[in-house]
Amino acid sequence: MEHSDLLNTLAQIALGTLGFTGVVVALKHSSDDWDNYDKIRFQALVTTTLTALVGSLLPQIIAIGSEDSSLTWRLANLGIGLMHLANFSSIIYTAVKYKIKPEFKGFKDILDTIIGPALIILHFVAAFGYIPWLELLLVIGVLQQLYIGISNFLVFISWKNN
Repeated sequence: MEHSDLLNTLAQIALGTLGFTGVVVALKHSSDDWDNYDKIRFQALVTTTLTALVGSLLPQIIAIGSEDSSLTWRLANLGIGLMHLANFSSIIYTAVKYKIKPEFKGFKDILDTIIGPALIILHFVAAFGYIPWLELLLVIGVLQQLYIGISNFLVFISWKNN
């Protein structure tokens, strides 16, 4: 399958990030000490990194049952779009549940807030066959999920013990 080396590398990065997250959390933190911001960061880290992992493997899994390359990539975009939408929705739900108000500290935060929903829409549009760059869009979606996961991982390793 085309691009399988790249996707496998991205899956390995996601799996490594998840593994190191477990080690860092186990060594540095007790979940009883977490405030609501820590909980939502951890949720974002785990869900987006898992989405990157599964999204990286999805085309190869779908290709087992489909000879049609276009269908494989369309279904993979649909899958990562659904996972991304579920992540986004669960983080919004958690923010509302814990009464966390978004704090935009700069252009990056505003841009991140726009890119997520835009990518979700693009994945669905690609899944229905209206965008020709199926492979590129899937890789961009996986990279964006990894970016969020790794950004939150970096926040985790910079936590100070109280």
